[in-house]
Amino acid sequence: MTAKITERWADFLATFSFNDIPTEVIHQTKLYILDNLGCALGGYAIDWGKKVIALGRDLGGKPEAVVIGSGDRLQCANAAYVNGKLSNILDMDETLYNNRHIGGVPVFPALSAGERVKGTGKDIILATVLAYDFAARSGICGSSFRPDPEQGVAVSGNASMGFNTFAAAIAAAKMFGFDKSQMINTLGIAGYFVPGAIESKFVFTPPGNFNKYGDAGWFCSSGIMAALCTQYGYIGDPSILDGPRGLTALLGAAEFDNDTFLADLGERWYIMDAGIKPYPLCRWFHTGIKLLKDIIKEHDLKPEDIDQIIANTHPLALTLPTFAAADKWVESEGKELWLAVDSITYALACTVYRVKPGPEWVKEETLKNRKIAEMTRKITHGEHPDALRMSAEWSGHPGKIFSQPPTSIEVVSRKGRFRAESVDIPGDSWNPRAKLTDGEIVAKFRNNASYVLDDSQIDNIIDLIMKLDRLKDINELTELMSA
Repeated sequence: MTAKITERWADFLATFSFNDIPTEVIHQTKLYILDNLGCALGGYAIDWGKKVIALGRDLGGKPEAVVIGSGDRLQCANAAYVNGKLSNILDMDETLYNNRHIGGVPVFPALSAGERVKGTGKDIILATVLAYDFAARSGICGSSFRPDPEQGVAVSGNASMGFNTFAAAIAAAKMFGFDKSQMINTLGIAGYFVPGAIESKFVFTPPGNFNKYGDAGWFCSSGIMAALCTQYGYIGDPSILDGPRGLTALLGAAEFDNDTFLADLGERWYIMDAGIKPYPLCRWFHTGIKLLKDIIKEHDLKPEDIDQIIANTHPLALTLPTFAAADKWVESEGKELWLAVDSITYALACTVYRVKPGPEWVKEETLKNRKIAEMTRKITHGEHPDALRMSAEWSGHPGKIFSQPPTSIEVVSRKGRFRAESVDIPGDSWNPRAKLTDGEIVAKFRNNASYVLDDSQIDNIIDLIMKLDRLKDINELTELMSA
């Protein structure tokens, strides 16, 4: 299937309405929006968030959209940049199938553009659902990871998270009420804002940096820019998603699954599979954190009880250069935030000391904590013996290849030797054993928001999100999002 993919997507995106969304998808989308708002508030709470706020103030523009946390009002694309960037600082934002990082990109362009046009809660839900679905489908269909019978997994050396640029553009276009022709233009313009293979640069050439695998803020702002360009008469490439020089090339994909990309549009919703993160670090390591947390609780282990922790995961978590560098977090001179959020040794040490997941994990005093640094020296990270076999035998969609990597944790302590193993990643919405409850997602929001907002604001935001489909003006919600 090679022709007219852009046209088919544009027709679907322009004509699909809120009334066509299933009830369970609406509910899931509300929780997803709440989670990302919490991630942005958590990002605002730490020092790096203040740097982003300062940049946003410098960008300025018409005061038409709120900056989460500070309450500043900026031009909508600039506000979307700041909010999207804030939401990704903790690395606590959503990741699909342990593979594709979508995070809050569908949410913040919808909110900022929504403030500009005084959109409704229904508009925000619709824009978010459609934008997420595009990001998920394009991300997994052009995944940089592929099953390999010998290596277990073949890794592309040229990967881009450019699908997020399109997702942001779709969210803004829906808020602006674009028809099919305008949607085609917006997609065609957005393609020119897609970053190159910077994801691969981050993965293969550590040390990392504050922009990590891609700048979530840029995805959000450039998506709105694409929609604004359409409003001002720009003409986009009408075949941007078509053929080998279209989306396939933009994502640095060796191949692209066009059939899955288009299958069951409007019926199969990928937001129902979203991976809501309980911990502020790369999703590859969440299973190990949960296993260690359970062992510590069951056996009432104190930090002084622990002599050694042995973590075994997928070999790519050891061999990809960024993960290998983060594994040796304790040896880094600066103990930077972006190294910590990819470090299983640092995360396990925070878990041992019962540091509350969220802003506390990445505050300067935690990053510089001598006891946590010393605990990481007791942690050994190795290869799980079943990981390669399971990857090589994987027969499902390639984009879901890392949806259940095996992880084991063994703790050697003064109270005994304890071991646990699992393939379930906490927060995977598609997995009944791992899915977070509504209460757990709300509790995560409360924790992240508590560093910035008072209890009454938090309660009001939760209440408004839960009845978002009845909200007549999105400004009623965004006005609550600052201290």
